[in-house]
This record gives sequence, structure tokens and C-alpha cells, in this order.
Amino acid sequence: MLVFRRSPFYGLCMVVGAFLIGIAGLYHPVLTGDGAAQLGTIAGTAAWRTIHWALAFGLPFLYAGLVGVALRHSETPAGNQARAGVMIAGFGFALWAVNILFMVGAGTALARAYQIADPGLTATRAVFLYDMVHPFGLAAERLATFTLGLALYLYGWTVINGRAWPRWLGWAGIGGGGACMVVAVVVPETAVYLYYGQGLVVAWCAVAGVLMIAETRRA
Repeated sequence: MLVFRRSPFYGLCMVVGAFLIGIAGLYHPVLTGDGAAQLGTIAGTAAWRTIHWALAFGLPFLYAGLVGVALRHSETPAGNQARAGVMIAGFGFALWAVNILFMVGAGTALARAYQIADPGLTATRAVFLYDMVHPFGLAAERLATFTLGLALYLYGWTVINGRAWPRWLGWAGIGGGGACMVVAVVVPETAVYLYYGQGLVVAWCAVAGVLMIAETRRA
């Protein structure tokens, strides 16, 4: 029988991932207007690549922490729920990474081409390509928001049924996950409210990470 041995590694991963994504999200500019306006905003944001690489590297840290939460509850009555949650979360993070990697790669290149090109064919092509491809990334991020909300909902029930952590954290996961799913269904993928839903997931992970670290220190 596999026995989970408490280690600060998973809690630290969770906190680092939440920190990277949280700080990057705060500095991320809001993209509004048509494709040309958004490319102009991207080109005018000096830390654009840094922001998105922080988001990208924060994802594996956050997911590693969620794996630790699942392992922590593997020997409790909620072991099956924990395993389901971690698998669904993996799918959600993969979807979330699609738009992040598009913006750090193709988005940066198209913005640079639009910025340095004369108002002619090259700039027009850059805007056209951006307008054609960016909606795919936004659609992936909308589905990622719903999927992560579902995973957080399962993690909430895991905490409640596992009885290893405070029940308020479980109810927070259920409430936050439910709100995240509702937001993803109701609002369009271009709405900024999707990021608020993702913020609920990141905030819950930050609290869970601190709890894991504190639990390790007590042990």
C-alpha cells in the first residue's frame, strides 16, 4: 500500500505557482478594442513576455501542488474524488496553457511585426492573423476556466469528505468552483470576468499551499 509522506515540496510548489500567476495577472494589461488596438497594447507592454512566461511556469507549479493535495487525501474516504480532481485539473491546465503560449509566442511576434511595419500590407497581415487565431486561444481559456472550476468543486468535496483539513476550505472550494463554472458558461470568452473565475482557483490553491506547509511543520 502506497503511503503518502508529508513533505513541504507540494505546498511550496502551490504557493510559488499561485504567486507567479497572481503577480503576473495583476500586471497583465486588459486587451480591449479591435485586433490592431490589442496588438498595439501588446507591443507597448515592455514586460509582456515576462508576464506570460510567469503565467506559463506558474501552471506546472500549481498543478504539482494539486497533485500533493490529492496524495494527501489518498488514504482518506475521499481518495477517489481526489484522483478525479487531479485528472480533471490536468486537462484544465493544458487548455489554459494554449492561450498563454499563443500570447507569449505568436502574439509577441505579430505585435512586433505590426509595430515596426509601415501602415501597409505587413501590418494588415499581422492584424488579420491575430484576429483569426486569437479567438481559438480565448475559446480554450474559456473551457479551461470551466474545467478548473469543476476540478476545484471536486477538491472541495475531497476536503469535506476526507476530514483531514478544515471544512471551511472544502466549502470554499465548492463555492469557488461552482462560481467559476457559472462564469465560464454565462459570459463570453472575451469578457474579463473569466480571469476573476481563474483568480478564485488560484486563491484557493494559495490557501491550500500554506495549509500544507503549516501541516508539514507541525508534523
